[in-house]
Amino acid sequence: MTSTKTVSIWVAHTGWDILTLQQVTTPSYSEDGKFLGSDFTKAFALDFIDDDLMEADKVEITSSLPDAIEGFSYGSEISDSINRNPTKISPTDTVVLIYELQYSGTPQKSLIKGKEFIYSGGFEYRE
Repeated sequence: MTSTKTVSIWVAHTGWDILTLQQVTTPSYSEDGKFLGSDFTKAFALDFIDDDLMEADKVEITSSLPDAIEGFSYGSEISDSINRNPTKISPTDTVVLIYELQYSGTPQKSLIKGKEFIYSGGFEYRE
């Protein structure tokens, strides 16, 4: 049986290498195992995010959100949802997807290491 879920997507033009992206999206934990977050989760006031529900990667520069998420999990299903509610994005080379998250959209934008990440929306996909 399949169920409909939501993925929240952020985009940025960072010029970073993949290691820098991993550094800003990898959470830290206290000595007693408490989730302290990552630069990314702190910038968008997100609570605990299971590592298995987050994908972040560098992409070829594009202004098309469906093109930006090509190759990500459920990419074609998410693209179908995006195409039902077209979303314009500025040139992007960095994408972060968090599955099973309905982000409130506050804040819409945030600077991380001097680069602006923009919330592009929540989109449905079927699992």
